[in-house]
Amino acid sequence: MLKPAKKRVTPYAWVTWLAKVMAGEKQCEYAVWKLAQYQFDKLPSDYDSSEHDQMVIKRASQLRAEGFTVYVENANSLKVNGRDYNICIAGRPDIVAIKDGCVVVEDCKSGKHRDSHRFQVLLYMLLLRYAPETKKRCQGMEPHGRLIYREDIVDIPAEAVDNQFIQLLRQTIETIVNTTPPSPKASTWECRYCNIPGTYCSARIDSGLQTVA
Repeated sequence: MLKPAKKRVTPYAWVTWLAKVMAGEKQCEYAVWKLAQYQFDKLPSDYDSSEHDQMVIKRASQLRAEGFTVYVENANSLKVNGRDYNICIAGRPDIVAIKDGCVVVEDCKSGKHRDSHRFQVLLYMLLLRYAPETKKRCQGMEPHGRLIYREDIVDIPAEAVDNQFIQLLRQTIETIVNTTPPSPKASTWECRYCNIPGTYCSARIDSGLQTVA
């Protein structure tokens, strides 16, 4: 039995949620709105992170061998409170590496390429400069990014955090902080991986599988 949802004092969103909406991979903006506005118990997951974890360890070792100062996962946890919007955005890039005045944000992906991966790193590149936990590492420098896949590496230049990206981010945040929720867009695929119990979403395709105490 799941505990009742708790209304958040301030809307709260993870970088990964925003990235999927910005990339168009998450069609149901209602789900992200609900997660940002309310705190739910996390549903059980069968995700195995072992391959990803090994990729991070290997990549961090490579960067240290190249002379980088490397920060990994928990050391990169960040939270940024909005200036123009009442929201807190949180994230945790896999790797932040610094060398000779260069800051690189890297995220390791064990699966196939997705557009949301790029948006995820772009968000890290932006937020790293403003988060109290990480801004000192940047020292005024603009980070660039990399996506580390099993077979290749995708570079993301600092210039990719441009006006078009910022405008899309603002539009996404406006939807999330709005007091009026967007309409649900239920689908078998999205509902399968959604953390919102059917009790709180009548449109959920498998509605009723999760109950609250």
